[in-house]
Amino acid sequence: MRISKIIAVITAISIITLSLCSCGYEIVIRKKGTGEERTTTILLDDIENMTDGNGAIIIPDVTTHPSEELTTDSQGGANIQVDTSYQPLAMSSQDVIEFYRRAMNDVKVRAPGYTRNEYQEISDVAAGNGDVQLINRILNLVGTELLKDSGDEEATIQIIPHDDIAVRETFPLYNKDVGCELTDMSIIKSATCFSDGQSYKIIITFDDQLNPDHEYSSFAQIMTPIDRDALSDPIEEYLVVLDFNSYKFDINYTNCEITCVIDKETSRMTSLKHKMIMDIEIAMNLDLILFQTKNVKCNGRIVNFLEYYNFDWT
Repeated sequence: MRISKIIAVITAISIITLSLCSCGYEIVIRKKGTGEERTTTILLDDIENMTDGNGAIIIPDVTTHPSEELTTDSQGGANIQVDTSYQPLAMSSQDVIEFYRRAMNDVKVRAPGYTRNEYQEISDVAAGNGDVQLINRILNLVGTELLKDSGDEEATIQIIPHDDIAVRETFPLYNKDVGCELTDMSIIKSATCFSDGQSYKIIITFDDQLNPDHEYSSFAQIMTPIDRDALSDPIEEYLVVLDFNSYKFDINYTNCEITCVIDKETSRMTSLKHKMIMDIEIAMNLDLILFQTKNVKCNGRIVNFLEYYNFDWT
């Protein structure tokens, strides 16, 4: 009886395996930290049983792409809602980054007009034995420095076509003639390109980056990390005396993402979004003149959204 059950199971697996080879979605799953990829193909013949009320295909128990919406079923299991208007293209991560590089550099060279909008969200502010007011001030300083780095402290600006100086200053990479210099693929968590027949959508995610240099790190060759050194003097203004030998100010960039949409016919960019999530941790010894040395620990999160749209290529 046991042998019969084993044979039945093997037969069922064989049938499923053969059916999966015919057609379906190809979902690329990368094991974090290894750079190795494996693919699995999911058959979508029975569409009616795998769609929700809005027509979105639901694939249960598969690692989701960062841009896809994750839902939970009644039993608490994870489901993926896939936007069926975009289909994944068979491109390597290296090819996707090269495609993104060409699109970014094209903006730098041709200097189209565009609208740029930048804003931040501050959350998860906590002070173990520190001061919430202090961490709030420092987080606001970080947000201010981010806006300064982007070339204008206004949240929304309009760039007219053919203003190459303005494009150089307000379009990443800031104050450079190129939009992407990345060669080190080890920082890339995933890089995928999708198409809906009329446009391409590139989605790039990154492994966590702790205190990347704002000029020389690999992360700075594709994103816009902040200059931590520029924050030292403003932070010191809030304190009487600061013992910099015991000063710790960490910025961990986590779950950062780029979304870029490119018109298929013209190969020109139509929208760009950079999302940087910065977990900030501060630990310092305050050597105050009238008080004993006190250790301060506090942390918070800034999510910086940088958006470009309304591109004018005339």
